[in-house]
Amino acid sequence: MLYVCRLNSRLFSVALLLMLTTGLMAQERSVGVAEALVKSGFTNVRAVENDSLFVVTVENDAYKLQASGLAAAIRVLEEQGVMDGKSVKIVATYYNVPQVTLTYNPAVGRWKTSYRLDDGWKLVKREAKSNSSIGNVDIVVYPQLSLMNLIIDQVYQSLWQLSPAVEFSPWPGAKVSAQVKIPLFNDGYGELEDKVHPGLITLSQRFRIPGNIFGRVSAGLFSNNRHGVALDLYHPFSFNERFSIEGSFSMLGLSYWRGFEFHYNVSSPVLKPYWSAKVNYYSPLLGSQFSAKVQKFLLDDYGVKGEMVRHFRYCSIGFYLEKGLNSYARLNGGFSFAITLPPYRYRRYGHAPRVTTSFIGMTYNANNEQRWFKENKYEAGDNIMEKNGFNPYYIDKEISRYNINY
Repeated sequence: MLYVCRLNSRLFSVALLLMLTTGLMAQERSVGVAEALVKSGFTNVRAVENDSLFVVTVENDAYKLQASGLAAAIRVLEEQGVMDGKSVKIVATYYNVPQVTLTYNPAVGRWKTSYRLDDGWKLVKREAKSNSSIGNVDIVVYPQLSLMNLIIDQVYQSLWQLSPAVEFSPWPGAKVSAQVKIPLFNDGYGELEDKVHPGLITLSQRFRIPGNIFGRVSAGLFSNNRHGVALDLYHPFSFNERFSIEGSFSMLGLSYWRGFEFHYNVSSPVLKPYWSAKVNYYSPLLGSQFSAKVQKFLLDDYGVKGEMVRHFRYCSIGFYLEKGLNSYARLNGGFSFAITLPPYRYRRYGHAPRVTTSFIGMTYNANNEQRWFKENKYEAGDNIMEKNGFNPYYIDKEISRYNINY
């Protein structure tokens, strides 16, 4: 009996030693993977491993395109040898808010992206973060081009501007953006656009709530001479993530800049409500999103809008058609585009402000409708390409370009 007890005690000691050794090895590998991801330029990195799963969180801070950044993260994981017969998950965050989950299934041997969060996020979300993005400052240059065709004997009138913006995140989910518009050439856009003046100055708070609902609350000075507060919501359907709905509600007032003098309507300072509701379908085969929207526009006109946006690797091109529900707002249409400007990869040196470019975008009004169908931008970086950055189908297609486990 004494011999059996001693034998069981030894077996218990060996098992305990093996458990401790395995745990230390997993912890050591998690630390090594996190360090490799930070060295590659990722922020808000977390890593954890158990018997069946290896999970990391990454936030892209080194690549202009989200898909390119995620492909680089996958390469780091492959180099670190974490895909050795167990499932691997990457949770991609944006301003510390989780966006999508990339899952590697060893039985299939490929990656799959989804908006859904699962046990991987529950396992990793309480881990300590490495290389926090809080307080990192970017000076982002937004070139802007506006065109109109109102004069018979002149093809186009145009406005060319450089619009740098200082952007940083003071706390998780938050973004501060302060923009200045610098006119380079102004033909027909009025004396106010001849002067250097502030552009969008906003504070935004991003969030995600259960049920795959993404949101953003913005407050400040917006486009089209408006100020106020706005709420944006986005929900991809769980039964098929090709389908999604969007909603927006804002309270806005009139204001404008004359140089650096701020003017607003003293006689009518009350903020007025505006809203929109939108249904989307994304076709992976065509790489295009089709949308239908009903909206209250800025001059209290109501209308419906149909849009098709084709997404390429470094640009997106959209076409739209809209009709006012008011008798005085005629049928209108046009196109828009957004082009990613180089460099496509950049580095950050400590906490020094980083200067980089963003997208150049434009919306052209084919019928030259100058009064109705006016909409708002709530951040300087809002455009049709930026909104597609975390589309799971787009990410999977772009990752396949790198021949990573495909």
